[in-house]
Amino acid sequence: MRKTSIKLIVGAAALAFAAGLIFPAVAAAQEAKAAPPARSERPARMLAREALDITPEQEKALADFRKARVDEARAFRDEMSKLRAERHELAKDPQANQAKLDALIDRTAKLRAGREKADFRNRIAREKIFTPDQLEKMRTFRQRLANRPGMGRRGPMAFGRMGVRGRGQFMAPGFGRERMARLRGLRHRQLLRRLRDR
Repeated sequence: MRKTSIKLIVGAAALAFAAGLIFPAVAAAQEAKAAPPARSERPARMLAREALDITPEQEKALADFRKARVDEARAFRDEMSKLRAERHELAKDPQANQAKLDALIDRTAKLRAGREKADFRNRIAREKIFTPDQLEKMRTFRQRLANRPGMGRRGPMAFGRMGVRGRGQFMAPGFGRERMARLRGLRHRQLLRRLRDR
């Protein structure tokens, strides 16, 4: 009886091990044969399409517009990172040529100014894709969104570096590094008061 139960246990373990090796390989082969699933569309885009009644031509124009803006942003980031690296290298050297450093700063400022100008031109180009009725619907939606707490305003519930947008309450005037240092410096006072009052 003992030898039989040991054989059964060893056989079951070997069977489980073989199944663990075979089933994932079979599943991977079946997934490779199947067509890749269609990329799911973001819910916000689906709602926007339905709410604004966007035509297929407009969708294609918007897709081309987005792709062009992504390419522009990538080129801008690459150029800015090159300029930052050059400026960082020059800043390390105390004997660096001041004219070169000034030229780098000027190129950086010119690049940023060009980017902002392009942003305004792109906004106008994007608005040309939509009809006046669709633009009016977008404006009313943005106004409703701006009136919601924490969405369109800066403050404790806002978005951004400290919140999700904007400075948030921790970087607001009066609550900066100085106040935080003061609070850290004074946090022992309550302890001293308790010790003194005993």
